Amino acid sequence: MPTQFSLTDRDDRRHSLNDNPLARESLIFILFIPEEDIGIIAYTWVDGESKAGAMGLVFGRDNDRITQFHVEGVEVPRDADFDQWTVGPMTVRHGEPHKRARVTFEHDGVELDYSFEATTPAFTYHDNRDGCPSWLADNRLEQSGLATGTLRIGEREIAFDTTGHRDHSWGQRDWTAIHQYRWVNVQVGSDVAINFLEGSALDQHYDLGYVDRDGEQSPIVRVEVDIERDLEHFSYTSARFVILDELDRTTEVVADHRDALAVWPAGGLQSHDAGGPCTVDGLPGRIHIEEGWHPEFVERRKAMLSEKFDSEESRTALSVNKGVGILDASLTR
Repeated sequence: MPTQFSLTDRDDRRHSLNDNPLARESLIFILFIPEEDIGIIAYTWVDGESKAGAMGLVFGRDNDRITQFHVEGVEVPRDADFDQWTVGPMTVRHGEPHKRARVTFEHDGVELDYSFEATTPAFTYHDNRDGCPSWLADNRLEQSGLATGTLRIGEREIAFDTTGHRDHSWGQRDWTAIHQYRWVNVQVGSDVAINFLEGSALDQHYDLGYVDRDGEQSPIVRVEVDIERDLEHFSYTSARFVILDELDRTTEVVADHRDALAVWPAGGLQSHDAGGPCTVDGLPGRIHIEEGWHPEFVERRKAMLSEKFDSEESRTALSVNKGVGILDASLTR
């Protein structure tokens, strides 16, 4: 049985990390702006040596960058907390615990002011039957909410009043343990919210997360996945998820297209973050699908799916596909 973890208000703030090289605490805020074909990722982290980093992405329909920044190795005081946290161009202010937060950044003529108000209780992956896997975090909380604010792109100002998602994890993070994953966030206004992490790591399959609907939040038991993707980006063009939770409820999520996509490196994997409209049991909502793949897998799949084999890369992929039973000295002693 997994160790029982009781979430407290203090867990909305910064934790004390050990000196393990894999120690890491991170915050991420996700936002897609309907009708504008714009997605936003605001991500910040700190390690056991109190060295911090931040990444901001504002992107368009097909991996088009409106702006992007990345800083790391920034020394921050050990008593700096998430109620007033600044790393590079980004500032995060956690307000009422597990309820409100604000994230801002300004970079290269793009300015974000994003206020988050939770619509669900904070859920930790230790609330799932087998707990939070040790390669992912000591603990990790997920939360759906409402997102309001403004995005300025040069002289253009875009006001938004929509839904969003955030997470907060702390402890060990071992990206090399992951074979493949998808992290999915769904909201129907403030009435329905879903988060799940589905994938494989260290020879195990994981279904983690929650369904929050009809006034009750329930841990996920199983997720069925059916995704179609494009050849150019290997990212979703349509998706269907059927989710079973511990209250024995079945929830169907269907998306028929995406309206924003970013592809970026994450811990040796290639992260594909895309969002767009969806339906949840027929109700209109918004979906964010993040998938993590090994880059060589993506390139090989794109080459094989093209079926042309008219480039050096595609011919190499075809050769690998045919290379069954070839002796490899590195695998023998």
